[in-house]
Amino acid sequence: MSPSNFHSKKQAMLVPDSQVMVEKILKLQGKLAKKAEKVEFMEEHLSTLLEEIKKKNKIIQGYVMNQEPGALTPEAMDNNKRKISQSGGIMASLYSSKTSDSNMTLELSLEINQKLQAVLEDTLLKNITLKENINTLGNEIAKIASKPS
Repeated sequence: MSPSNFHSKKQAMLVPDSQVMVEKILKLQGKLAKKAEKVEFMEEHLSTLLEEIKKKNKIIQGYVMNQEPGALTPEAMDNNKRKISQSGGIMASLYSSKTSDSNMTLELSLEINQKLQAVLEDTLLKNITLKENINTLGNEIAKIASKPS
């Protein structure tokens, strides 16, 4: 076999191989385009869903904020307050708008109000912290769930 004959056979073998590679590249580019299209669709769908959740969240917040505080408490608590206000004392003065105890002074009322406000602020702070912790846990769960096994 002459060197020129060997060289021409080698070129003949390379042409089909390069043609196969080009075809594979084209197939892969097609798959990549489909995947990119799918990702774009998912991102658009996700943003639409997020907008819907934000709207629904605002509706729920508006609904809760417009509710009277008494409407959100159970009836058992209302009955308990009613019993306490009928029995008299300092707590009865707090639950009703009338002074039913002679020991209830303006100073005592302000002191009780300050303590109740401190309890409320502490509870709100704890609730905010718990909400942030729940959000963090949710994000961590989402990360773990999205990782390939």
